[in-house]
Amino acid sequence: MLRPNGTVAVCDGDYATVTVALGEWDPLQDCIEAVKAAFLNDPWLVRRLPALLRGAGFEVVSSKSHGYLQVSDPEYMLTLVDRGADALASWGRIGPELAASLKAEARHRAEADRFFGFIGFASYIARKAPPSH
Repeated sequence: MLRPNGTVAVCDGDYATVTVALGEWDPLQDCIEAVKAAFLNDPWLVRRLPALLRGAGFEVVSSKSHGYLQVSDPEYMLTLVDRGADALASWGRIGPELAASLKAEARHRAEADRFFGFIGFASYIARKAPPSH
């Protein structure tokens, strides 16, 4: 809890925006969708933060968007592809060979400078409203 007029800053990923797709029907995007299903409680949460903050007695005084882009050395995005491929395999949706191939394709794209990974982030600064009398 913050005292009245206290300030809170929140920054989180809008994981509903995560993509590694180079176009429609890109099979690597299925890995990302599996990550969202397996590891994220709510990929849309950041979109509801202003209302949640207001409901908790805060006034949002600033909001900004930030893009997180990985095209060269996509270390974090490769972990998402890997975790998604592993999830698909553990659910029996794909076999271990296809999971390994999806991971290899992501690395091939990175080595060939053809990788694209993006997540939108949002930040909010909010102030705790003083108690009303």
